[in-house]
Amino acid sequence: MTASESRPIIVIGAGIVGAMTAFYLAKRGLEVLVIDAASRPAEVTSHANAGIIAVGHAKSWAGPGAPLQILQALTGRSASVVVTGRPDTALMRWGLSFMMNCTTRAAVRNTGKLQALSRRSRELLPGVAEEVGLGDQMQLEAGLYIFQDHRQFDEYLHSLSSDDRKTLAPLDREELISLDPALAGIGHGLVGGLKSTLDAAGDCRLFTCRALDHAGSRLGVRTLFGQKITGFGVDGQTVHAVRVQNREIPCTAVVVAAGVESTDLLRPLGVSPNIYPVKGYSGTWQITDPAAAPRLPYIDETNLLAVATYGGKLRATFLAEFAGKDRSLAPERTTHLQDYVCRHFGSAIDPKSAEFWTGLRPSTPEGPPYLGRVRKVQNLWINSGHGQLGWTMALASAEYLAARISNDTPLLGSGCIDFRRAA
Repeated sequence: MTASESRPIIVIGAGIVGAMTAFYLAKRGLEVLVIDAASRPAEVTSHANAGIIAVGHAKSWAGPGAPLQILQALTGRSASVVVTGRPDTALMRWGLSFMMNCTTRAAVRNTGKLQALSRRSRELLPGVAEEVGLGDQMQLEAGLYIFQDHRQFDEYLHSLSSDDRKTLAPLDREELISLDPALAGIGHGLVGGLKSTLDAAGDCRLFTCRALDHAGSRLGVRTLFGQKITGFGVDGQTVHAVRVQNREIPCTAVVVAAGVESTDLLRPLGVSPNIYPVKGYSGTWQITDPAAAPRLPYIDETNLLAVATYGGKLRATFLAEFAGKDRSLAPERTTHLQDYVCRHFGSAIDPKSAEFWTGLRPSTPEGPPYLGRVRKVQNLWINSGHGQLGWTMALASAEYLAARISNDTPLLGSGCIDFRRAA
């Protein structure tokens, strides 16, 4: 059978989640074709995200304290969450489900799933980075969570569970600066923080591209870029082909890993995953003085920004904005990022080198992604809805789904945690 006559597993989406799904399927000896509407990998949400594998932040947003935060967002009094788009049916559906998951019991359950996926991904990361040729470009030491408000820091410390305390070490201001001297640039506002021994950082876009290159050259994965999916060929409860523009590509199975586009792709099949785009912003600057730039990735819990350095660049990200699918760059957002970086690390970067970007995080109301077989179609799978933790959970999500597609027992999903969630 020739390549043109073969029936591969088709992965729709070439971001970090789709790339790793293809990687792990191919590692099992399966034939894989990746299709993406963009001209190359990692052109959407994986393009310029924070780059932090934030295991310490892998917690369900929906929880007992979230309704107040949403109320503040709706009234314009939240610094981290804003609603700028007109409420639509999809947002109302998402919001209702979010509110239903704001119980303590649901938060514990959902956080457990996020933690399991995040921790397994972190276990896999060094080996995969080495395999794809990026072993020396990942920062695997730790990540920091810093505070500039004494009361907020104290409240956060009191909220830590016994499991949290196993991997999150409290540090005072002097200990933080001793660990990463560049944090002295934040000044006396820095009151303390936590060190997460599981956090890491690296260029998500570079990792995605390198993983797909490796999968193509060593594992036989094929790619098809610049091709928009226009539909599916369905026979009963089975997808036998994916329609791309004016032709059909035969397949044995399909994995939808298309982020916020997953809902539109699946709707014609009568499938409606509850995924909503949550907009985030980033800025990237060239580092001119590495000694003055932060060495470890960190999340500023008071100012609600994330900062990481890799590849000679400093990247800062912030905000969760509900604006539908609007991808425009609001000047007040980019000014906010520029002011923060120049104020704290102006001597480390070239201020004129700033490149700004915005992306849409595919978010579920509960937090954990859709990860499993679509109920209505026997050979249609979904791996989407990772929110702000796509880079953090991608490897484990892909490993888990590849095992299930291969009819093997995944390492995850045993015991009390069930990841067989699908649309």
